[in-house]
Amino acid sequence: MLNSHFKGRFTGGLRATFAVICTILVLLAGLCGPAAAAARYAAIIIDQNSGKVLFERNADAQRYPASLTKVMTLYLLFELLAEGKVELQSRFVVTPNAAGQAPSKIGLKPGDKIKVLDAIGALVTKSANDVAVVVAENIGGTEENFARMMTAKARALGMSRTTFKNASGLPDKDQVTTASDMATLARAIMRDYPAYYG
Repeated sequence: MLNSHFKGRFTGGLRATFAVICTILVLLAGLCGPAAAAARYAAIIIDQNSGKVLFERNADAQRYPASLTKVMTLYLLFELLAEGKVELQSRFVVTPNAAGQAPSKIGLKPGDKIKVLDAIGALVTKSANDVAVVVAENIGGTEENFARMMTAKARALGMSRTTFKNASGLPDKDQVTTASDMATLARAIMRDYPAYYG
């Protein structure tokens, strides 16, 4: 049962806004001239209900996902919540590795504990890299193993051109995705976990 903290928090308008934000992927790799910028720009807009593509540009070209990575981190966490393997009040332990992540972060210290509910909030509102690693290590044992779980889930969802190497989106040359794949993930998290994605 969904914790009452989440009930009724999002109106239809806000849900629609979230859908638009999640299904439009725009990645710019630095400042450059108009022709180069057009080649580096990738975007897609998909109707959430029908799946119809309304606009796309370089939608299948691989790009670095940056903090959009955390949508998959949340997807795997929501999966465990739905299966009853963790609860919103469960506490995850912070390791020195998690605490030492580069900003953006909330400043967790080794040995701290953070509730799953608070971890979700920190990922969504602060894009907290330390919290992303806390989630990864508490679910997967190590961030590396969690990244393998993320990639496996990506394949299961049909995200064939996505590979995850970390839970936060911090730079890694081998962590890649596409606008199309991220739109697939956005639709999946809303479809599969409507009680939590908001």
